[in-house]
Amino acid sequence: MYELETSLLLIALIFIIAIAALAIAELRRYLRHHRNAHALPDPTSFEQVKPGMLDKQCALLASDLLNDASKPPAHEIEMTRHALWMAMLLEAASDGSIDPREMRIVTDLFGQITGNKLDYGPVIESAELVHSDQKSALAEISKASRVSNASKEHILAGAFLVSVSDQTLEYNEAECLGDIAYALAVNQDERKAIYEGITKRLGI
Repeated sequence: MYELETSLLLIALIFIIAIAALAIAELRRYLRHHRNAHALPDPTSFEQVKPGMLDKQCALLASDLLNDASKPPAHEIEMTRHALWMAMLLEAASDGSIDPREMRIVTDLFGQITGNKLDYGPVIESAELVHSDQKSALAEISKASRVSNASKEHILAGAFLVSVSDQTLEYNEAECLGDIAYALAVNQDERKAIYEGITKRLGI
């Protein structure tokens, strides 16, 4: 009888611990999303922009990113470009599907950077590979946490531009932006200023 009561008590205790762990995980997820959402602009604002106009503005901003690539110190350029590549691929695949507009931003930008025409196929494959091992991708991006603030802004701006190029800002995209910012050691106020600057330039 005693052994039965002890077993039931242990089962009940394990059940309570499991429920508590799930509740804590959900609370952490909510708080994390709240912090990310506070730094981001209103997602519905992108839906009000005409697709053609957004495409044009995104293309112009991508061009600006390319021009800005020469501004970081020489020893930061390669690291910044690598982190930018990883961040943009992560963001492109973060919502589970890769939109043509997102691919256009990535392929056009890095085609200009490398001086070679990039095809969608290999870039999509790279995005899927990066998405399948997000932990390693974020570890690669975190190597750029020691670069200048201008370089970090460059990386985060590229990821943000990809996320809004399809006129949406999904939950998973917002979470991914938060992960990228965390990997770069960019605090909430800094990223809010970066996002506001971009949306202003997009005419939103």
